[in-house]
Amino acid sequence: MKKKIIILILLILIIAAGVIGFFYFKDTENQTNTLEKKVATASSDYFEKYVSANDSANSYKVTLKDLEEANQKGETYDLKGLEKCDKTKTFANVTIDYQTGKAKKTQVELKC
Repeated sequence: MKKKIIILILLILIIAAGVIGFFYFKDTENQTNTLEKKVATASSDYFEKYVSANDSANSYKVTLKDLEEANQKGETYDLKGLEKCDKTKTFANVTIDYQTGKAKKTQVELKC
């Protein structure tokens, strides 16, 4: 009888730990996606305002440091939540559409 109770308690603890772990990792993933969207949006706008599409590269690297410097010059990029990220290793590669000269796609790399 005692063995059944101990096994039941252990089973409940394992299931509870699994559920808690699932929700923790799901929340962490959502926060990462939100930060990536912020960097992608700000990087695309930064590219459109500050970078010439006549450059020979097919993509342009916009770092978190670039975005913060633009904010100091008057831009209003939402960079909340990125305070703990490395300023030079957190970046977005902005792919250029040569027909329009605008940002086509961004790929974000977070180092937080």
